[in-house]
Amino acid sequence: MAGDKRQSRAGGRAALAAQPFDADAASGGAFTEVLRKLAAAFEEEREAGRFFLFLPVAAIGGVLLFFSADRDPSLLAALAAVAACSALVYLCRDRPVGFPLSIAVLALAAGFLSAAVRTEFVVAPVLEKPTRGIAVGLIETVEPRARGVRIVIRPEQMGSLPQEALPRRIRVTVPRTEGLLAGQRVSVNALWRPPPPSVRPGGYDFAREAFFRQLGAVGSDAEKPRVLPVENISFGARLAAATDNLRNTITARIKSVVSGDEGAIAAALVTGQRGEISNAANDALRVAGLFHVISISGLHMALFGGTLFAAVRFGLMLIPGIGLRYPIKKWAAGTALAGAAAYLALSGADVAAQRSFLMIAVIFLAIIFDRQGLTMRNLALAALVTILLMPETVLGPSFQMSFCAVMAIVAWYERVSARTPDDEKTKRPGALRFVHVYFGGIVATTIAATIATAPFSTFHFQRFAVHSLPGNLIALPIVSLLVMPWVLVGMILLPFGLDAFAWKIMGFGIGIMLDVSYWIETWPYATLATPAFSGLAVLLLGIGLVWLCILTTNLRWIGLAPAAFGAFLAMSPERPDIYVEAGGRAAAVRGEDGQMAVIGVRFASFAAQNWLAADGDLRSPRAATGDVRCDAFGCTAPLQNGGYLSLVWTYAGIAEDCLRARILVTRLLAPPECRKTTLVLDGADLAEKGAMTLTRRADGSYAITDARGSSQRIWHGAQSPPNGPLFKPASNETGPAEGEPDVLADDETAAAPEEVVEPQ
Repeated sequence: MAGDKRQSRAGGRAALAAQPFDADAASGGAFTEVLRKLAAAFEEEREAGRFFLFLPVAAIGGVLLFFSADRDPSLLAALAAVAACSALVYLCRDRPVGFPLSIAVLALAAGFLSAAVRTEFVVAPVLEKPTRGIAVGLIETVEPRARGVRIVIRPEQMGSLPQEALPRRIRVTVPRTEGLLAGQRVSVNALWRPPPPSVRPGGYDFAREAFFRQLGAVGSDAEKPRVLPVENISFGARLAAATDNLRNTITARIKSVVSGDEGAIAAALVTGQRGEISNAANDALRVAGLFHVISISGLHMALFGGTLFAAVRFGLMLIPGIGLRYPIKKWAAGTALAGAAAYLALSGADVAAQRSFLMIAVIFLAIIFDRQGLTMRNLALAALVTILLMPETVLGPSFQMSFCAVMAIVAWYERVSARTPDDEKTKRPGALRFVHVYFGGIVATTIAATIATAPFSTFHFQRFAVHSLPGNLIALPIVSLLVMPWVLVGMILLPFGLDAFAWKIMGFGIGIMLDVSYWIETWPYATLATPAFSGLAVLLLGIGLVWLCILTTNLRWIGLAPAAFGAFLAMSPERPDIYVEAGGRAAAVRGEDGQMAVIGVRFASFAAQNWLAADGDLRSPRAATGDVRCDAFGCTAPLQNGGYLSLVWTYAGIAEDCLRARILVTRLLAPPECRKTTLVLDGADLAEKGAMTLTRRADGSYAITDARGSSQRIWHGAQSPPNGPLFKPASNETGPAEGEPDVLADDETAAAPEEVVEPQ
């Protein structure tokens, strides 16, 4: 019989060989088969409701379109677009393909409109130019810092500014003052500046973030504040002040029980105040991939709310008859939701915490309404609510890293649950199953979160924690058992004065976490520095990640195409040859060895640190001076293609270097004839363009990219000189020897942005 089969197959092959081969028919048949499989996969995804999950993605696209515009879009135009898209949805309601596509277009228009409405809602005056003067107003928040106390003031008057030009809020770090409380009326004499723009093109834009916080000015070089009598104060302001004072009271209580960085981190996990954590601890946590632990985020909301949910539910089960007669799961979810809201208010309700609360609120509401808690659909709803209420958060690392991490974790659990039969899950003994699920879950979620957040962490911070997996494997069980549950215990016992032991347990767990971080910091290749890459690269990587996580059929592998292209762009970034600071106080030049040499580092250390990070350089700014030479008039640094760049701060220096330097940078006004022989970037150029980068072309000339570009957005304000008035020399002299330019402090008074990294 076997011989008959072989003979039959041989005859069949001979018959096929005798037939003429039709290549067009074969290729057409293969193409038809591919289309049939794609259509079947598309239909399977549609029936599973997976395309609904792309609605927040479309809304994000609308938000990105709004913020990428060169000038402020019209609110009426955004409203008209939403109305037109709504009509399109109605017209396409009976079309199987047109209807979902029209819904996606409507979501995109809704995202655009949400950003436009939010901008109109928060618009407030912004200081146009630097000024020194006395600001009088009500303190909204008080936060201890390493070098004083940072306060946010709602001003009543500010120097000679008219009332209509007063910013809604101003921020300044003042010397430590005993008894300084929110709700007090104070007078502060300081040097006030507009919120600073980005220190490099494509970098973090603090001016935009300050606009959405309604922060119109930042102060430096402040004198000790003077407390004034309080006049009329509204109930809302009184309540906000009482909440902030409670935060500071709890912070002081925790630090009185637990000293050092352990106490500062414990207080940060309760009240959100991180200003007193040392730089050494912050750096170690970043290197170990654990910096997200000290930022109140989804991890903390989940552990706090989850602990409260489990405690209430278990406690009610112990009461005879309650667990069988009443919906205690819903009661526990409602209690946990209220507790999470209280935790949000106590932690300062930062944007990251608000986003985390929205996510956990959707989960608890799903439980209350008899729905499954942590699902991809609930995550999409939380993202959609966040996008519509706070569209500006889409641009920040907190939103991107947190939502993508949770999305990757949920997608992984969906895949595992679909492949593992229910009877296989119960074969192992109870204890072994717990160990497998708990520690296996930590490994899996850490890997998923690390992969999902890597594109965004490297894009925003140019750093990748190589050993974050072992760091999180060791630290997360400690955080879950010895840290976050005791926040709840401590807060419950605080009014009774019995809370000290809870803070000590927290401090013990945090101490272990810090020891692990310092240990990992000593490992080889603990931190990988990556040069800054383009927004297009991270956008493509994000699209590929979302596509891979949302879809469940073979259609998901299409997401590898944009991800691969994004990875290619990220691995081949364009690195500028020169950076110029927006105030003309510092610059960085690429030397013959390929590394950046920084000029004027002590005048703008934050900018210099940002430039080095963007170049993938781990050196400190003060160690990156290279072959820089300075005198009383300015500094020079050699260029790769010959000549040198001159950074000058006196008119005598301008007169001298105009004849010799290839590139001249100054915050003063250079004479017009200087531009005939030298590439000049003076105070007028800096006021118009902001920070700049220069990239050398093949012919030796330089392509200039500026931070402001053609942007006429409202948060960038007037194009005023960044360092005050530009000084012109008298006609009969080369100019006064002003000495060194006025200097912003290198700490938070210079409004350096705060890193908020919360991937899990």
